[in-house]
Amino acid sequence: MQYQTGRKSSQPDKRGEILQAAATQFAENGFAAVSIRDLARAVNTTPAALYHHFSGKEAIYRATLEFVFSDKARATSDLAKGQEAPEVMLERLIVWLTRQFSDNPIMTRLLQRELLTGDKERIKLLTKEVVAAPFREIESLMRRLAPDHDDTLSAVSVLSLVLGYVELTPVLEEMTGQPVTHERDMAFANHASHLVLQGLSPQPDAGKVQ
Repeated sequence: MQYQTGRKSSQPDKRGEILQAAATQFAENGFAAVSIRDLARAVNTTPAALYHHFSGKEAIYRATLEFVFSDKARATSDLAKGQEAPEVMLERLIVWLTRQFSDNPIMTRLLQRELLTGDKERIKLLTKEVVAAPFREIESLMRRLAPDHDDTLSAVSVLSLVLGYVELTPVLEEMTGQPVTHERDMAFANHASHLVLQGLSPQPDAGKVQ
């Protein structure tokens, strides 16, 4: 079967256009509040045309999450390569994570909405595409930096600091009257790294009477 060249080459572009518009719609309004008609209107097409690319709204949403969060795992692995000291690599990972969320408000809003919604299948997707790779790299670094502590809990602490900083960015801007810049993000990354490492000094023997 032969296809018309123009039609074949335009399909990937149209699919990408749909996913880009869907990401904005879902981030701003949430999955439940966005209809197929809303999505069709956003890309100047009809609901029937959307069904040519996707089986339904759930399929569009899952494809949107994959579209927004793809390639994050590979980027994290690249950051963890090298011969630098683990302290340097930890701060570099914190900078990268902070900028990922600060520079991608749609991605951040989608993640926040999914964490609140708690859909198990979509959480599984986000874990695989976004959280797992940086978490494992941070875990590995903390295993080297603080072998006497639980490396999983240490990684949780790092991610919690990053997500908390991103969540509170609007509050920080309101309190200081200044926009949060890349320089502020760098300062936060340095502070978070220092805070985690300085707070991980060897614990006293739990059985020792003080």
